[in-house]
Amino acid sequence: MTEAAAFWILSAVAVASALVAVRKRNLVHGVFALLVFFAALAGHFLLLLAEFLAAAQVLVYIGAVGILLLFAVMLTERVTGEGRRIMIRGSIFGTLAAAAVFFVLIWPTLSMLKSPEKNTHALTTRELGERLMDPYAITLEILALLLTAALVGAVAIAQGRLDAPEKEEPK
Repeated sequence: MTEAAAFWILSAVAVASALVAVRKRNLVHGVFALLVFFAALAGHFLLLLAEFLAAAQVLVYIGAVGILLLFAVMLTERVTGEGRRIMIRGSIFGTLAAAAVFFVLIWPTLSMLKSPEKNTHALTTRELGERLMDPYAITLEILALLLTAALVGAVAIAQGRLDAPEKEEPK
C-alpha cells in the first residue's frame, strides 16, 4: 500500500470516527469512536515519520484520556442519552466561560506564530520535548486541572444528592 493510499484511508477513518463521536447519543459508543479517531491520528504521525509523537498519542490520548473519559461516562446516570434535558439557564455564562478557557488555551499558539524557519538538522528528543513543552506548560497544567475537575464533577453527579439521615422512630 502506498503512503497516499494509507493517508486517505486513515483520513477517512479519522473523519468518520470524529463524526460518530459527536453524533452518537450513547456516550460509551461516542468515547470508543473518539479512541478510534486518536488511533487514526497516531497513524498520521507514523506516516509523517514522527514515531515519538505517535507513541505519545497512543500513550497519552488513547491510554490516559480515553480511560479517563470511560470512567467519567461510567459514573454518569444517563449513558444512552434517551432523556433530553433542556439547559437554558446558565447557557450564556457557560458559553462565555468556554470561550474564555478556549482563548486562554490557544493563546500560546497564537503568540508563537511567526514565519517558518528552515531547519536543516534533525531534532533530538530533548529539543523536541523543549519545543513542545516550554510554550505550553501553563496550558497543559490548565488542561490537567480541567480534566481533574471533570472527573470530580462526574463523581459528584454520580453520587447524587445527599439527603438528611432519616430519624429512627422510638420503639
